[in-house]
Amino acid sequence: MISKIAVVGVGLIGSSLGLAFQGLEQVEEVVGIDRNPSHLQQALKLGAINRTASLKEGVQGVDLVIVATPVGTIIDLIEEISLYVDQETIITDVGSTKSSLVDQLETTVAAQGQIYIAGHPMTGSEVVGPSGADEYLFENAIYVLTETEQTEQTALRALKALLEKLGAQVLVLDPNRHDQVVALTSHLPHIVAVNLMQVIDQFSQNDELVTSLTAGGFRDTTRIAAGDPTMWKDIFVYNQVEVLTAIEAFEDKLKQFKELIVEQSEEELLSQLSQARESRLQLPMKKKGLLPTNYELIITLKDEPNAIGRVASLLGEEGINIQDIEVLKVREDGGTLRLSLSQEEEQIEACRLLQEVGYKVFKK
Repeated sequence: MISKIAVVGVGLIGSSLGLAFQGLEQVEEVVGIDRNPSHLQQALKLGAINRTASLKEGVQGVDLVIVATPVGTIIDLIEEISLYVDQETIITDVGSTKSSLVDQLETTVAAQGQIYIAGHPMTGSEVVGPSGADEYLFENAIYVLTETEQTEQTALRALKALLEKLGAQVLVLDPNRHDQVVALTSHLPHIVAVNLMQVIDQFSQNDELVTSLTAGGFRDTTRIAAGDPTMWKDIFVYNQVEVLTAIEAFEDKLKQFKELIVEQSEEELLSQLSQARESRLQLPMKKKGLLPTNYELIITLKDEPNAIGRVASLLGEEGINIQDIEVLKVREDGGTLRLSLSQEEEQIEACRLLQEVGYKVFKK
């Protein structure tokens, strides 16, 4: 039973995990560890952690240590943590790449008898730091745990069970398989968005009209370019092989498409555009999986008659179409509702409307 937890790094993910753990009866204490005193104070004020501590003190005597820091710092931190924790303590992380971490840490930490299980919660927010913490961030979200021949199975089952109590959908994957998939579905799109922004920046230097005429489609396509640069730098460095493979595949497709335009191959252009349209329309936007709906709201409701109906009516009266609606969790004092919307503008407007009348709402 995991009852005492140390969270190293109390930013968005670390503080959100802390808040979520506070709602579990089995969790007795969450210790916060961070080099940023302001983050620790915010996490304490939010109730995400019960106390603060130094790294050496904070990881001693706990059942689980979660390293919620940028990928580039994880190896050194876990190797240091392994010097202080008990043999039965589970050490995990939340990094967005897994193979390089697992290869290194299973050679050093796991080989010494310590328990290390790599993890990656596939969720987040545009808000960074503890101020963006959300206790419901992991409800209905994919949470990847990796497994190799060296993985301690009892610990894996215990960690999986704990995360499922947060409402997460735990997916156990080989670390190499994880990195292959996210390189295509997450890392490549970020590279495309970054380069699109660089092209716009280049042309807008001498023509302000370029940025003035950026339409909704461009904003949607480049939204993820606003992500944390340090985090993404580490991702590209630590998942180099798979990211380069994805880039090369994209370069080939872009080169082929360029040739079709040069040759004015109208029929082939139409064919490829139609095929891309069909593929996009068939994406499982409402299906729970590795690619969640882009524009979601998580709403906390009181336990009272017609609670869901009032939310739907409020948005319907303002012309906001709800693509999908799902009850994530029912509690004695209420529940949590997930709404899926088709446009970012609708998400922003719906969030504003609901907050104005007193609902607790989080964007995902």
